[in-house]
This record gives sequence, structure tokens and C-alpha cells, in this order.
Amino acid sequence: MFFSSTDSEKKGKEVKSNLYYFAENQMLDCNQYIIKDPNTGDLALFDAGNGISLKGLFKGMEKFNLNPSNITKVFLTHEHVDHVLGLYPLMKLSKSNPIEIFAYGETAEILTGGDESRIFPGNFGMNPKMFGVEIIPLEVTDLINIKEIKISSEYKFQIYYTPGHSLGSISYYDSDKKILIPGDLVFTGGSFGRYDFPGGSLNTLINSIKYVNNLDVEYLLPGHMGISDKGNQQIAFSYKMIQSISFF
Repeated sequence: MFFSSTDSEKKGKEVKSNLYYFAENQMLDCNQYIIKDPNTGDLALFDAGNGISLKGLFKGMEKFNLNPSNITKVFLTHEHVDHVLGLYPLMKLSKSNPIEIFAYGETAEILTGGDESRIFPGNFGMNPKMFGVEIIPLEVTDLINIKEIKISSEYKFQIYYTPGHSLGSISYYDSDKKILIPGDLVFTGGSFGRYDFPGGSLNTLINSIKYVNNLDVEYLLPGHMGISDKGNQQIAFSYKMIQSISFF
């Protein structure tokens, strides 16, 4: 295995009632978010990470009395390896009671097909063995015709297609709680997603950031770097920065 397995705990924080943030580990990982249903104890996970950091996520969850075996659903923001590879060890662990996977369009198609070449494009210089996973076809619910998902009695997210970083990129937005989970669309500190990967587009990314810039966002929970409770301010900063580079 090229990347050595790590048990390093993913640092966590309760952002709002029953909504938890777990920071990305090193080695091409991503931030992850968990919502607990206070009535059933079921857990919904946003993004699966790189697989190597799964034990670290579980360790982080223990601090908040969150049982990994209660993960019943995984909602993906897009198809890149650092967000989807954790699905494969997760599905092995939940064989007796399989976790439901939700993704949009291109992401759902790639995972359902189990096409390794689309998960690991040749120009990435990576392969599944580096992460200790085996790519297999997965059963995935495509969100392309679903406008809204209800996670629990507390959280309800609208689904917005926000490509530019990738073809399968979506953002989850709770208008009541003013929460945005945008994947790698936009980050804190004026940053935004790369657009030089397969399926990426600068102009499309600008339009997607413009769209979320018009939402009422307090909590910005991106795929990388830190989170913010000044969401609109952070998104506006990123929109300003990406507009500035588009003139060159």
C-alpha cells in the first residue's frame, strides 16, 4: 500500500444540535459531517473520505458517543477519490445491513458502474491499491430527480446541482438552519475548488459559486479546510476572488 493506514483521530466538533464536523486527515482526505436522528439514533454521513482515514473517523465519533454501526445513509457531494473511497470499506462493514448511498448524476453513474478508470483517471497517477480498496459496483440512489432530502426531524436539505469542480458536484442546503454543504465548490478564506480536473470548468464554477452566493448561508461546511459560521461573508469573498482570475 502506497499510503500507509492511519488511526489518527479525526478532530470533531458539534456545529449545531446533532450536526457534527470531522476535519480532514492528511493523505488526500476530506472533511466529513454527521447528522444524528434524535428519535432513532440513525446517523447520516456526508462524504466518505479516502478510506484510509475511516478508523480515524470512528475514533473521532467515539468522543461524541456516535456509534459507527448506526450509519445508515451516506450522501456524497461529488465523485473524486478523497470523497468516495471510504464507501468501499464502509460497505464491507455493513454487509448484513447495507448502508444506503446517495449521489448525483455522474457520481452515481461512476459508482454504480464500478469503473476503476473513471474513479482513478490515468493522469491522477493513483490506483485503488494505494488506498487499500477494491473498486466494485455499488448500489446508489441517484439524486438527479430529487429536490429535497429529509435527514431527521431537525434537518431538511435542498439539492442544488453546482458543477465546475466536477461533473457530479452538488451542494446540500438547509434554508431553515442556513447550512450549506458544498463539497469542493467553495471554501473558507476566499478559496474555491480546482477546475483543472476531468469535467472541471472555470466558467461553470463561477456560475455555481454565483448561485450559492445568493443563498442565505450562516454555516458553511466545505469539503476541505475549515468551517465558518459567517457563510455569506466567506462565499462572497470566494466569489470575488474567482471573478478576479477570470479576467486573466
